[in-house]
Amino acid sequence: MTTAVANAVAAVDYDHFVTEPDGSTLPQSSSVASIQKMLEDLDVRPGHRVLEIGTGSGYTSALLASLVGPSGLVRSVEVFADLVPRAQARLEATGVTNVTVSNGDGYAGDSGGAPYDRVVAWATPHVIPSAWIDQVARDAVIVAPVKVAELATAHAIVAVTVTAGHPRVVAVRPGGYIEMHPEPVTVFGLPLRYVTASHVPDDAEPWWISSLAQRKVPGALGLVLDRLRTGPDVSNTPLVAAEELDDFRAWLYETVPDELATAGLSDRFTSIGMANEDGAAFLTDGELVTSGDSDATRVLTGWIEQWREAGRPGWADVAGVVVPNAEGWKVRLTL
Repeated sequence: MTTAVANAVAAVDYDHFVTEPDGSTLPQSSSVASIQKMLEDLDVRPGHRVLEIGTGSGYTSALLASLVGPSGLVRSVEVFADLVPRAQARLEATGVTNVTVSNGDGYAGDSGGAPYDRVVAWATPHVIPSAWIDQVARDAVIVAPVKVAELATAHAIVAVTVTAGHPRVVAVRPGGYIEMHPEPVTVFGLPLRYVTASHVPDDAEPWWISSLAQRKVPGALGLVLDRLRTGPDVSNTPLVAAEELDDFRAWLYETVPDELATAGLSDRFTSIGMANEDGAAFLTDGELVTSGDSDATRVLTGWIEQWREAGRPGWADVAGVVVPNAEGWKVRLTL
């Protein structure tokens, strides 16, 4: 941890921001360790103007306030309106005066404090929004999770520099937070984008599959998902001890994003693999979960062999590239 981030962490009382009067805690979608790493990547300096997307408890806002010092400012945008006065009150109670918290859509940023030297997001947009690029100063840095394929939960954390209105990815690593949404949501655990088939039980985590290849076929994966829910075949993962699922995931995002599928299998959480109209095969930590025809399993095991033949490239071997679209800048991976 850098000295500046370590000093900020030491100066801010975490419990003050996350603990409720009844002793319960406000859920943080970002772990403290992840927050610290993001702030190191952000490289905030005294006097900087910072745009923060996702205020939450106000804890990260306080860290940013400490990093920018009395000559800097932080504008923080939170989609949940009831969290705004809570965070602002907690900040003011600790003497923080250089943070302004507002309710709004993170995709729109906050033009009131522009131009910003730094932008940080604690939620995952599907693109780097145009508004963020429009609201930053020359040579600004953006650190945020972002989608790296048109698949649910296919995301990475990127560090981006912006020069003359053009972003450039300078670092990419695994990670991601809750999906960014323009309005508050009530169903958690079900991705907002790219879901092909889903089932949301009343008392458990949602089940869903995301597949670009099957997205144009209405109802294509409904029966496949039903079979996965009611009678999956579960065996040990075909990956060996020295092979990291996270590295295989990075290779899949880069190599076969249009053929790939991701899934949320209730208590197994997010998985990655292959799905077609006749069956599915998904890798989780330590397991291979399959259902239906064995063709999907053959495709997935074939990908594993290709990955091995390529030398098992992973996150250390990929870079991010930006592709402009109507909403901003897509991020995709390349070896």
